[in-house]
Amino acid sequence: MRIFDLSIPLLAFLQATALTVYIGLVSLLISQGNILFGRMNNFYGPLFFLLLFVTSAAISALLVLGRSGYLFWEKRYREAFSLLAWTIGWSLSYLIILMLILIRF
Repeated sequence: MRIFDLSIPLLAFLQATALTVYIGLVSLLISQGNILFGRMNNFYGPLFFLLLFVTSAAISALLVLGRSGYLFWEKRYREAFSLLAWTIGWSLSYLIILMLILIRF
């Protein structure tokens, strides 16, 4: 099965899941920064953080907008916007689940 054969809701779910996992890994890296890299009182700490931030923004945009952008470029507007809406919907679902977990604990 190729990625192009997946239904739009399933592809959106996979995109949102990949984004959530990626954000979780970056959050883990940031939260453990002092342990991994030690305390940085120099130029390199902010440089690392800003490079990570910009790279993460690009990766996140690619995960959310990559396939939708391709579909839009191919003039398949309905599919492009549908995929984008489903991806945002699944991402909001993950956000709500996380909020419920945080409220509970």
